[in-house]
Amino acid sequence: PARYSSAPPITAAVATARGRAKKGAKEAAGEEGEMRGEEVAKLRAVVADCVSKHLYSSAIFFADKVVALTGSPTDIYVQAQALYLGRHYRRALYLLNSTQIVFQDIRFRYLAAKCLIISAICFLRGKACEALENLIQARLWYKAAVKADPFCYEALECLINNYMLTCEEESSLLSSLQFAPEDGWLSTFYSCLLKKYDEENSVEVKFRQLENETFGTGSMDPSLSRTLRNNTDLLACKAEYYHQCGEHQKCFELTSMLLGRDPFHLKCTLLHLETALELGRSNDLYHMACNLVKDYPQRALSWFAVGCYYLCIKKCDQARRYFCKATNLDATFLPAWLGSGNAYAAQEECDHAMAAFRSAARIFPGCHLPKLYIGMEYMRTHNFKLAEQFFMQAKTICPFDPLVYNELGVVAYNTKETILMLQSCITIRLCG
Repeated sequence: PARYSSAPPITAAVATARGRAKKGAKEAAGEEGEMRGEEVAKLRAVVADCVSKHLYSSAIFFADKVVALTGSPTDIYVQAQALYLGRHYRRALYLLNSTQIVFQDIRFRYLAAKCLIISAICFLRGKACEALENLIQARLWYKAAVKADPFCYEALECLINNYMLTCEEESSLLSSLQFAPEDGWLSTFYSCLLKKYDEENSVEVKFRQLENETFGTGSMDPSLSRTLRNNTDLLACKAEYYHQCGEHQKCFELTSMLLGRDPFHLKCTLLHLETALELGRSNDLYHMACNLVKDYPQRALSWFAVGCYYLCIKKCDQARRYFCKATNLDATFLPAWLGSGNAYAAQEECDHAMAAFRSAARIFPGCHLPKLYIGMEYMRTHNFKLAEQFFMQAKTICPFDPLVYNELGVVAYNTKETILMLQSCITIRLCG
């Protein structure tokens, strides 16, 4: 039997009209697709042109728009290449991994590997230049390594420990590093590793941020928070801050606690030695020196500890001998150079003291202490003009150390420029 529908019959005119409408829609869609294709092709050409002209920021911008329009693996690869050429290595690697195309083609894997290895290559070049005593090039390569990968801590450690940067250069480098939003804690941690002559409140706020894990937008995992709060490296940074502020008893108590927890933490050991010397704790120095020489006979730190012990008990000849041995083992160990100079100065051997401090100033251009000590030696011989010059050089390197202004004040007092110096101190808020 025939089936009947309640719908009205489609007339020939209606069918024709619908056919024309569908055909028109297809043609319009085809034209739109053709226009979109032309637009994408134009953008791809713009990206290629920008890369050829080394305009990598522009290339990154337009490559991102191409990927938004197409989502093509080839276009993602081009965007990753633009990021790589623009030295955004971690971002390029993240793009390749997050889009899950890294295993689709050997080109993608090769680019991902280059993103990971570039920082290591820069670091190795820095180490090679440092071994050749080309400190200027070493500094450039270490900075390049950290910029290529902010997680390359070894390069930053070399820059800090070898005093290759001034306070201003350290701040500039840190502000130039590109951290992901979730890595904000690392930026704060790095800022704690740098010279700590900023305003007292500023430094202590950074420590509290790391201890409480409140990085402006919220707290992190409580387990990680507990780990950071009790982290040995963070507490060693705090001990270094106490040492630089002249709070030697606080520093000594903290380093004693840390060494009880980790007896082989060498940064903390160095702080413990320096603070024990300041406090005149010869017994502690003796025991530390014996243990270090037994455990690390080839490290400069061990013989520096022996020198500190002899300097503490006023046997400057023996102290100089062991400080010299430390510098022979490691010419980039600043405390031994300063210890040697101070041992000579204690015996009023000005020329030898100046020679040690000048060597330190040459090897460690980012440290203001050698310049400061040279100025002190000139002031000891009443050469106030030269003393002032070196104090001003120390001030240029580190404008936040109160000791520099104290010595400038002594020079001003002796050269009858007391009022001028007092006004300068008031300006920098060191008088309250």
